[in-house]
Amino acid sequence: MKITQLSSYLLVMIVIVHLVTGCGIPTTKENKNSTVTPEADPAATLVEENKPVVQPPPEPFPPGIEPNEVGRVMILMYHQIDEPEGEWTRTPANFRRDLTKLYEAGYRLTSLNDFLDNNIKIPAGFSPVIITFDDGTQGQFNYLNDGDTIRIDPDSAVGILEEFYQAHPDFGLAATFYIYYGNPFGQPEYRKEKLHYLVKRGFEIGNHSCSHANLGQLNSTDVKKELARHIKRTREYLPDYEVRSLALPYGASPQDSMSLLEGQYQGHTYRNDGILLVGAEPAPAPNRLEYDPYRLPRIRADGKELEKWLTYFANNPGERYISDGDPNTISVPANKEGLVDTDNLAGKELRIY
Repeated sequence: MKITQLSSYLLVMIVIVHLVTGCGIPTTKENKNSTVTPEADPAATLVEENKPVVQPPPEPFPPGIEPNEVGRVMILMYHQIDEPEGEWTRTPANFRRDLTKLYEAGYRLTSLNDFLDNNIKIPAGFSPVIITFDDGTQGQFNYLNDGDTIRIDPDSAVGILEEFYQAHPDFGLAATFYIYYGNPFGQPEYRKEKLHYLVKRGFEIGNHSCSHANLGQLNSTDVKKELARHIKRTREYLPDYEVRSLALPYGASPQDSMSLLEGQYQGHTYRNDGILLVGAEPAPAPNRLEYDPYRLPRIRADGKELEKWLTYFANNPGERYISDGDPNTISVPANKEGLVDTDNLAGKELRIY
């Protein structure tokens, strides 16, 4: 072998030995008892540690409850509570029977102002019902004077509502009394006391014009006079009370319907957030496209009409307003989403299910 070839050979051998010993590559002896394990994948480990536990989705509402907050709401119209039963008169016994039927059918009292404010606060699965009284008759609110004591007549509307509320507090206590002057509730010596009692107990006072005028026969000035004078008289007894709604006497509207909404006469102003008609069907919910607070229909609460609508909703539960129990949300089944007025949700969350 030539010297140059030998030198090249020795150089190659030196490099090999250097690589084997200097770069830390294990020799056969070092590997004899070793176990080689692949490096763990950090991402795979993280996924395994954070793997979610699969659970069934929570029920959005209590079992068996299917809310429909674009359903229809009964606004009941009463006049006289007295004997005998008649076209505009409900006997005390029949009024008690009405309340019992409503309660057992899953209805709960809601005030008209809460309805107008889209603030219906009743438990999940129940339906709101609104009670109104026109004319302020003595049978609606009567005092009995026993000589030493004065007490609410238990057979007047207020007495019956209070009695039913004591027995069924979950039914609620609410009604709107549309009075005129007149002689509201009779017994003028107790007028101030009665009005203060109603407001203190959470009942509402509504405008029924000052003299029970047929507004359909009046010009704009006289309409404003009638409605503003009612406010003036009411504030003589309730200085800070805000009357927010009007029930049209005889169901008659003037040609200038805008005069019903707001106006003033001799410095006395009025504003109505809701206007109630005389008949004759349930009202759309405030979240429904066809809702019109200035044309709210009512149901005349005689035996025939009330029974008719109780039966209708029992047979057509999908037409009935059913609460989701949360006043901050509006819950609607998917097949009724097209009925929702999304511009009138009053800041509430819309839930479609």
